[in-house]
Amino acid sequence: MNDGNGEGNNPLDGQNAIMVQALAALAQALKNLQLALAQAPREQNIAQVLKFHGYRNENPTEWAKRFDATCLTNNWRAARQKDIAESFLDRLAFQ
Repeated sequence: MNDGNGEGNNPLDGQNAIMVQALAALAQALKNLQLALAQAPREQNIAQVLKFHGYRNENPTEWAKRFDATCLTNNWRAARQKDIAESFLDRLAFQ
């Protein structure tokens, strides 16, 4: 609809402006997420973990300390450390 001064009074113009703002905000949020992911430390496999067999000559406390140090070195997430630790336990030690 035209109000006579040459400018349209279309309600879609306001909706379009809102959509443009929402899309610009979404694009910025995605850019921020991409930057955050790029800066996050990645898991690696720099230090190695020895398998724990549960033999009498093996110290479980020492093995756990070495495993914790390896987790820090390799940037292994806390949520995955239990599963990773289980993979280094021999069948007898796992029971």
